[in-house]
Amino acid sequence: MNSMGPAGSASGSNQAFTGKTINLQGVAAFASLVELLSQELGTAAGKMQGQLPNGPETFDKLMGELDLNSQGFVRKLILISQPGAPLMLRFQCAWNKNQGEGKSEIVGGVTADYFLGVAVEDIVPQGRALARYIEDIFAVLDRMVTLGHSSKLANMSIPVSQLEAFEANEEDLVAPYEGRQPSESI
Repeated sequence: MNSMGPAGSASGSNQAFTGKTINLQGVAAFASLVELLSQELGTAAGKMQGQLPNGPETFDKLMGELDLNSQGFVRKLILISQPGAPLMLRFQCAWNKNQGEGKSEIVGGVTADYFLGVAVEDIVPQGRALARYIEDIFAVLDRMVTLGHSSKLANMSIPVSQLEAFEANEEDLVAPYEGRQPSESI
């Protein structure tokens, strides 16, 4: 008769568990962040999975997916968290040319990766703000995915006032060179 071993595995030995410790608080924070973002963005939480390459003691990656499809845009947000690495947000946006016609034909596509250099636990309290930033990023990607496809997207328009408001909020990326300041001597 086999007894349950230290890690809940069926084992006849009573050896001590020697695997890596899983930060369950970090896993719970990640799940909370994905759930909070799905609520704030008005979508159902998609897939959430953990990567266990060699069993539960080698847990090393969490992934969560949110689909934000509307108005012909096919949008996906993938959150990836790994121990000791920044939280990665991968934004994918494409245009569905045959929206509502039963078949889909994807036109164009833009992918952007953002890396947040803080722990997931530190981001969760600001999850609502992150959701607003995600909406802003997808708004820009929606415009970018349409570049070069204006004849296919003739019925879609972005108001000039919205473009001007976006540009007014952005700072110039190029600053004039003021030359090197003379160093003071002692």
